[in-house]
Amino acid sequence: MSNLETITQKENKRNPNLLRKIANFGSKYIDYKMGFLGAGVMASIVFGINYYDTHELLGASTAASKQGSYTFLFGGSIMKGCEYLATKIKKKSVALAAAVIIPSAISIGLTYGIHSTKGTPKPFESTIPTAVLVIPSTAIWGYKKRKQYFNLNELLENSN
Repeated sequence: MSNLETITQKENKRNPNLLRKIANFGSKYIDYKMGFLGAGVMASIVFGINYYDTHELLGASTAASKQGSYTFLFGGSIMKGCEYLATKIKKKSVALAAAVIIPSAISIGLTYGIHSTKGTPKPFESTIPTAVLVIPSTAIWGYKKRKQYFNLNELLENSN
């Protein structure tokens, strides 16, 4: 005999609501976990950079909100792109180099562009944390995802 929770879970899997469909679609292109983590860290750093020098709450909050929103959407996408490059390119050294260089360059360029728009008191200084953190982040993430991907494929091949 099924309980209400089991029936609801089965029904939701068969006919997900609109928000679930959007989230599932977005997860193909955005790593939500890395986006949320990065947004919290980067928004805090950028707030601190802009508030420390100017003591202007509105400007620092504007910079932090732009950075947080940007990092969630684009940072999550950048990490998904890093994963894609690390796992889909055959040669390991080329895959890992591409997984670091391409997403890092895009991320640094977009971050500077977003902070160069009106509202960020210190656009160059607000870009430095991204430049410092994105390179090791993509290197570690790309290596981790490549290792997981090829270990899984090897396991699947050996089980057949």
